[in-house]
Amino acid sequence: MRVPLILAVAVIPAFAQSPVVQITNSTRPSGGDFLIGDRFEIAIAGAANQPVSVRTTMKGGTDWGPVIGWTDTSGRWSVKGQFEKGDFGGGSEVWTVGGKLANPVIHFSVGAPCLKGGQAFMASTGANMVLTCETAEGRQTFATPSGADPFRTPDGRWVPGRMTGNLTAEQYHAEIIQSLIIGRANDLGAGQLGDEAGILITQMIGINALSEDETRNVLSIIRAAFAKPDSIPQAAWDPSGTLGLLQHLADSTGQASLKQQIVETIAYVQAQ
Repeated sequence: MRVPLILAVAVIPAFAQSPVVQITNSTRPSGGDFLIGDRFEIAIAGAANQPVSVRTTMKGGTDWGPVIGWTDTSGRWSVKGQFEKGDFGGGSEVWTVGGKLANPVIHFSVGAPCLKGGQAFMASTGANMVLTCETAEGRQTFATPSGADPFRTPDGRWVPGRMTGNLTAEQYHAEIIQSLIIGRANDLGAGQLGDEAGILITQMIGINALSEDETRNVLSIIRAAFAKPDSIPQAAWDPSGTLGLLQHLADSTGQASLKQQIVETIAYVQAQ
């Protein structure tokens, strides 16, 4: 999506303890969906003077974005953009404000601007879809991007598609860990990594917050990574990176039972 990063004041109240995010269709305000060519606005309300980041997922590819802005003294931040042909199919966005998740998770679907009553032909293979139809600009073909295709984030950055072919050991482990964090995989195939697992997770998520379920997934990954001390590479024995990650997660949650799980995981890692 091409976004010129036009900042504006959001007309929604700021909630310091519970950030909120809202996406609206600026082209068709009464529409409950989006079409290619529609302009949109994403408005955030949270605590004042806090960093804003977004995790964008499209066609299986996920970008854990950096800080892209800051809330103003009223706790507001917003961005405007326009959906383009490459956005056909849609995706999801998870926004973070000052280390806290903004609710809700944004799931958006971007359709083709087909003329009503015109001819249309659609074919699909798995999750990929190709649609040919009559539009105001003539017949056009629209296709959802594959997982290997690059995609654009709300702040206008191009993100490479999912890596295929020959991956390094670190890239392979990162792919597995990301799938485990967001719940796409159940097999803890990232075991015996020791501190490498905590370091990879820290580098991956960056400034972005995790949901309670994702945090629990991280705790499972960490326990699996230290489950067999004799199999951990010597370079990954020092758990300092993992302990730093766990302390950050403990500081980021106010949920008592989850905080207790984190404390128990810290003790587990220290005991190995």
